[in-house]
Amino acid sequence: MDLNLELAIKRLKSGDSEAFNQIYELSYRKIYFLVLPILKDKALAEDIMQDTYLKFLEKLYDYKSTNSLAYILTIARNLAINMYNKRKREYKVEDTDIDTFSYEEFIEYKVSNQEEIKEAMSVLNETEKNIFLLHNVEDLPHREIAVILDKPLGTVTWTYQQALRKMRKKLKG
Repeated sequence: MDLNLELAIKRLKSGDSEAFNQIYELSYRKIYFLVLPILKDKALAEDIMQDTYLKFLEKLYDYKSTNSLAYILTIARNLAINMYNKRKREYKVEDTDIDTFSYEEFIEYKVSNQEEIKEAMSVLNETEKNIFLLHNVEDLPHREIAVILDKPLGTVTWTYQQALRKMRKKLKG
């Protein structure tokens, strides 16, 4: 995936405007799920996504790294934190704990057995639930979930396996 992103950035730098569409497709969900727990607002998260791409395009020719996804996600995280701090000063927003944020209300289930899934997920803590949803409902690989949640890959994989065990036990009972 990162190789495709690197190639798309090279194409964009050489003037291929269609490459931006590929960059967007390869990264927009990761940006959205990264900034959502910081802002807890869908509309703001979408605004930050747009601002991220604008900032990325602005810095495109200065960019020299080979880890494009990390670069783009760092821009998004910084913009989201700046927006959060601005809103906190202006509107007295409560401090947020990203570890207790739940993606559940922001993800649309696209399966017919969503009630059974929700019932099975009732035994999971928020971190387990988030990892399960991002992997199974949003089809994100564990490596990308680790980047989004800022957790080691091993922790994400282990937590996912624990979540599956808990859910199987719940469904058998």
